[in-house]
Amino acid sequence: METETQASMRYRVNVSTSVKGIKTWDCTVEGTKTIDGMGWSKEEVLAESDALVAALDARYPAPTEGGKS
Repeated sequence: METETQASMRYRVNVSTSVKGIKTWDCTVEGTKTIDGMGWSKEEVLAESDALVAALDARYPAPTEGGKS
């Protein structure tokens, strides 16, 4: 019996708020391949990661010096 697997992209995001109210985050993008080797290239996974980082930067900007962002 042969099982069919599909390539998938997995996103993990952890957003935390410090006691001073500053939001910090870390994220991971993980691409999987199928048994026959089809799936995401390194360039595609990095592009997805870059897009996720850009979206998180826009949503949770770094605080400006001397105050909140």
